[in-house]
Amino acid sequence: MDSTRPVRKKKETKLVEIKWVDAYTESSWAEYKPETVVTKTYGLLVGKTKQWTTLAMTKEKDYWGNLWHIPTKNVISMRIVEIL
Repeated sequence: MDSTRPVRKKKETKLVEIKWVDAYTESSWAEYKPETVVTKTYGLLVGKTKQWTTLAMTKEKDYWGNLWHIPTKNVISMRIVEIL
């Protein structure tokens, strides 16, 4: 191994559980009684900004599959399930 090259640290991939408030619709006549619908989603954490928390369902090398963009302001909690 060439000791003059910097050692590249492998970026950790985190499997997370996110609880977040989801939007929903009602497709029939109804009284106005909006509810807070909390959704729990599991996925690989791609990134988090002020606007979006992004998960992926799959990863192959540097490519993410089935990206899921959740508004960060809707996230109630995020828990690391496993570091891959």
